[in-house]
Amino acid sequence: MKEIFLSFRPEYFKPLLYGLKKYEYRKKFCDEETKAYLYLSGKSRQVVGIMELGKPVRLDLTRNDYLNYPDTLKRVDEYILSKDINAVPIKSLALFKNPINLEDIRKEIPNFMPPQMYFVLDNHPKLKQILESQLTNEKLFFHKHNGIYYDNLAKSVNELEKTEEFKKLHTKHTNNNDFNNIIF
Repeated sequence: MKEIFLSFRPEYFKPLLYGLKKYEYRKKFCDEETKAYLYLSGKSRQVVGIMELGKPVRLDLTRNDYLNYPDTLKRVDEYILSKDINAVPIKSLALFKNPINLEDIRKEIPNFMPPQMYFVLDNHPKLKQILESQLTNEKLFFHKHNGIYYDNLAKSVNELEKTEEFKKLHTKHTNNNDFNNIIF
């Protein structure tokens, strides 16, 4: 399984964190199952955990599979137009017990710069060693991906955040301070 360091914008993280986002969308991505160390960019600037990702589904090559699902097809067509043609199945997420700040990585690897998208960790052995030494909590969720989640495929973060399920989970986790060690 390929291991990567994946940059992720914090404003897109909550639906993933709550287990609602079942696919990640990228223009380019590894063509195999992947273990991704998740770096939140922006003001967060920290590595927060590990995602297990399945082999990408090429939306442009599988478009006809969604003809019986008009809502899904409409969303898929929008993603194809935006060139985000790889729907990467999100299988699981486990958070680090203690997220790693960018400054702490730079103490070990001076001048380290996180990627815009991702890079393969085999090419960065020192970083790989730091990441692999981190303790994780239990997986927050596990999605089997035995088939396509038609109700979730090509759904934007905006759409997911408008659902009742998101609102309930957000209120619950906010009230319990469940993820207070992660900066959003």
